[in-house]
Amino acid sequence: MKYKVFTAAFLLLCLIPSVGMLFLPPTEPAANERLAPVPVLRKEDGSWNAAVLDETTDYIADHFALRQQLVTANAALHTGLLATSPAEDVIYGTDGWLYYAKTLSDYQNHATLTEQEAQQVAQTVKDMQDFCESRGARFLFTIAPNKNSLYPEKMPARYLQTDGPDNYALVSRYLEEYGVHYADLFTFLSEQEETLYLKTDSHWSNRGAALAHDFLMQTLRLPHTAFENAAYDEQPSHRGDLYGMLYPAGTELEAQQTYEHDFAHVREPRSEEDILIETTCGTAQNGRLLFCRDSFGNALYPFLADDFAEATVTRAMPYPLADVQQGDTVIIEIVERNLPNLLKYPPEMGNKS
Repeated sequence: MKYKVFTAAFLLLCLIPSVGMLFLPPTEPAANERLAPVPVLRKEDGSWNAAVLDETTDYIADHFALRQQLVTANAALHTGLLATSPAEDVIYGTDGWLYYAKTLSDYQNHATLTEQEAQQVAQTVKDMQDFCESRGARFLFTIAPNKNSLYPEKMPARYLQTDGPDNYALVSRYLEEYGVHYADLFTFLSEQEETLYLKTDSHWSNRGAALAHDFLMQTLRLPHTAFENAAYDEQPSHRGDLYGMLYPAGTELEAQQTYEHDFAHVREPRSEEDILIETTCGTAQNGRLLFCRDSFGNALYPFLADDFAEATVTRAMPYPLADVQQGDTVIIEIVERNLPNLLKYPPEMGNKS
């Protein structure tokens, strides 16, 4: 009898995730996760969808009831007992530090760019600089370091590094050779005594962004608000993107800094991830800014927006340089791991004038 009860209980537990889909709220994606869409029998052109069974399997795997809670429990067991991450995109380091797995090739000095491709990346940046300057604009290019490029000591020892060059080493050599106006954040940030990246996130903290802002504006030799000594509030208010991938139902928050700003949004953005954000600042001493950025610009753009009367902050690629005008300042920020994107999405440039 007891075996029948045990078997029934086991089957009931197995049914909860699937049957629960009928009664519990839909599963929400965690962090940058993309869940499989609802499968369809017919495609848009009216033909039968031959992959409907595979798509149904993927949909159930992503949407079964209590998925986030079960994934979180599994991750807690792996990190607590084995000190490893079961999440494909997350590396579990020492002292609870988390790293983005897609930076591993850079960390291990396995260049994904060839010498010729690295040269082409630098030439593309030089072409952008020449175009902007031909229109009477200032130009500055910068690369945000991967987290494990600045803080490798928390990476698991099993990831060995070679003596070969990584993408950054290859590209930076040609940036110097071609005379690109480049702000070296690798050297600047590595010289700071403070820890400027978040423990559970792949990005720098607001404090790191504040100091990066100061360095960029000093490199441009433009008047600016110096945030190095500015007051800020610090509270446990940030949920790291890597933490969300690893523990989707987790509730822990990391300390984050908050600064006072003077700029205003032209239209309130839906989120810091918006493709286009426009700002104005009545107290700024500089004219117009075009800031082309990736996710590292989420924390950086508010500091820059305080320094310019108008700012266009864009995540669009190709970069919309055709809009550059006389007197503009153009800043291009790209994170180390995304350098190959400069080959995939060459900038949109109209005629020089």
